[in-house]
Amino acid sequence: MTNYWSPFTLGGQAVSLSHLEPHEFPCATPDGNTRRVRVLYSPHVFTREAEAPDPAAAVCFDNRVYCAMRYGDSLNLPTILAGLPNAKVFQTWERRNYVYLAIETHAPDDPYHIFFELKKAGGKRNRHIELRVESAYRKSESSYAPPNRPNAIRFAMLVHNIFLGRPVSFAPR
Repeated sequence: MTNYWSPFTLGGQAVSLSHLEPHEFPCATPDGNTRRVRVLYSPHVFTREAEAPDPAAAVCFDNRVYCAMRYGDSLNLPTILAGLPNAKVFQTWERRNYVYLAIETHAPDDPYHIFFELKKAGGKRNRHIELRVESAYRKSESSYAPPNRPNAIRFAMLVHNIFLGRPVSFAPR
């Protein structure tokens, strides 16, 4: 079996990205169906933007730099995402993607922002949705947290609408 991620080493040590291999979770939708949500991850969940002082040797995926903090948080992503069917998500200000704020009890003032896009996967007979996590990071000052929180939608309804090709409408604030 081929791994999704290329082998990655940092300072001569292998960094495991096995937790970021594609996986699926079920999502019961309002029409009584259960859709499979296939999850793919961008390297932005464990890297950050390169800055001038970063050595060229530190640059890895997408011309970004490995970030130990983002990597550590990414270890929890599969578990967090499996809970999305029971959660509300928010539309990003760009209105093409969505964000989920994972407010964890050990870090309530430092929410974990998970930015993702959804699309129907494959052809007409395909019964699942693809969720691509574009980025994930902690940010205490957030335009997605109260009182600035944008409109919300239940994740299960979002999956339902995306699967059926319906426009996505968000509840008013």
